[in-house]
Amino acid sequence: MKISYSPSPDYADHGRERRQGGDLAAVSRADLRWYYFLGRLSISRSGVEVGPPWGWVPLFDAMYCVQQVMVFAQGGNALGKIDFTENDEFISFELDRDGLRVVPTYLESELHCSVDEFVAAGINFIREELERVVTEYPSLARNQHVRALAREAGLEIPET
Repeated sequence: MKISYSPSPDYADHGRERRQGGDLAAVSRADLRWYYFLGRLSISRSGVEVGPPWGWVPLFDAMYCVQQVMVFAQGGNALGKIDFTENDEFISFELDRDGLRVVPTYLESELHCSVDEFVAAGINFIREELERVVTEYPSLARNQHVRALAREAGLEIPET
């Protein structure tokens, strides 16, 4: 399974990070989740793609949702879905005897994977994207919410 993200050429300029341009160290968790870093989320396995077809998904919301699904998949008390703040669509994650069944509401496709495979893909996704955005916006390294998310994914971000 591969979970990835790419900034959207159509919507990236609508993210507040482009307009604000300054210090992102004090941005709230809610604002990070809903107004910054807009792009396209991809979730695929064996050539089947179930990521949403639109390109305005906020990156941090996607990371927090993936993190919650990882907790859910490992038997924790968390939500087993990725929802999208801008509409009523979502991706449902259902535990079955073989692992996870991944079912989006906006496609006829679905994926199956093991819990371990999803957790590994989720951690890689969060690490890769945090490293990318902190490199591009170094002030994020001082944001307490970004640092907490990084720690939970086993990533240490040095403060700049």
